[in-house]
Amino acid sequence: MSIGKKQTRSKVPVKAVMIYMPVNEAERMKKFADDRAISSSKVAREGIYMRMDRDGDKFEQGFNEGLNTAIAVVRETKGAQMMFPSGKSFAQLVCDGLEPLIRPVKHE
Repeated sequence: MSIGKKQTRSKVPVKAVMIYMPVNEAERMKKFADDRAISSSKVAREGIYMRMDRDGDKFEQGFNEGLNTAIAVVRETKGAQMMFPSGKSFAQLVCDGLEPLIRPVKHE
């Protein structure tokens, strides 16, 4: 057996991976895990699996859906139609700031 790997109870080889988190977020994750009677490692693994999902990266899709919803709400808000001297509405300026944040979704 190589250094850094061990056998779990299910006999599946595992390797330790260290991550850095702000102290308050690490405490929040520990409470989240304890409340659900699972390990912090399981929470981290599930988050990593979600980000690397081969079905189109559900994390990125959800992130983009949130941005697209925000863009739609801004565009439909009457008060946001106020025009600036630049010729752009407040809504357009906000959308111009949000649109570059949309992440590409890779389908592997």
